[in-house]
Amino acid sequence: MTLPQHARYVVIGAGIHGLSTAWHLVQELEARGEGDGRDVVILDKTGVGAGPSGIACGVIRNNYFQPAMRELMAHSVGVWESDPEAFHYHPIGYLQIAPEVMRADVAQIYEQQRAIGYTSELIEGEDECRT
Repeated sequence: MTLPQHARYVVIGAGIHGLSTAWHLVQELEARGEGDGRDVVILDKTGVGAGPSGIACGVIRNNYFQPAMRELMAHSVGVWESDPEAFHYHPIGYLQIAPEVMRADVAQIYEQQRAIGYTSELIEGEDECRT
């Protein structure tokens, strides 16, 4: 690919943070009527997702204990679900198994997920977990 002689915006790094920054920048430029994707160039020394972003486990989950992280993940899931094909988003579910000592924390996470509209199911008890 040939680099342009001039670029209005240059994002350094094609990992998850650089790509997210560029994507949100393009969305904002288009919303303001001040430009589009042609105004943004992304540079990376190796390639898209070639660093730590490319070796992450690829799990998208929303069972964080911190409320701010749950809200951030719920927002991120909304972005991915807005165009699953473009983002290669293939939701299949998430399962967490926790020992008795974590019961209160897991129940709190479940309630807080429900409060932000995140679909979740809590199954408690040894017998219920066997079915």
